[in-house]
Amino acid sequence: MQFSITTKDITESTNDDAWELARQGAPTGTVVAARKQRAGRGQWGRVWMSPEGGLYFSLIMRPNTPERQWPAYSRLFAEAVASVLREECGVSDKEIRVKAPNDVICDQGKLCGISLESRSGVIVVGVGVNVFHSDRPILTDGRNEPAYVCDVAEDYIAPSYRAIDELLQRILNAFAVVVEAPLK
Repeated sequence: MQFSITTKDITESTNDDAWELARQGAPTGTVVAARKQRAGRGQWGRVWMSPEGGLYFSLIMRPNTPERQWPAYSRLFAEAVASVLREECGVSDKEIRVKAPNDVICDQGKLCGISLESRSGVIVVGVGVNVFHSDRPILTDGRNEPAYVCDVAEDYIAPSYRAIDELLQRILNAFAVVVEAPLK
């Protein structure tokens, strides 16, 4: 699978940007990433705080599988992110795990949220990963305390755009395996 990635410094929502591109005919593999989102959203339209220091992106998919099977992608993408984060942090599946249907968590809290939105044969997969601490604390509704990849990692990860961009590429490579495999 080939990815075409557009990275923005700031956007309202990578999901909204991806939907606009999908309306224009953008193919599977089109990705919009942002350093910061003003109006990021999670599953069921919940607010996803998106300060600088995190990885925020949306992927356009035009699957050939029947729509009734699409909900399975939610868990598969969460497992893919969890696997990449475990490898990045040098920890086991006991330390970074998936909380159904699509949150990636650790003992400290929520590392990543994933949302799937579908319309007219298209899925937009929105992903938000708390990588580094930001200047502003992430506020929540009390259900999920934020956790950060940099705090879980066995070795120090220096905050940088390069680290975030490399993590994006690794997650997209894991997503490619999910998209190319038949759904069960």
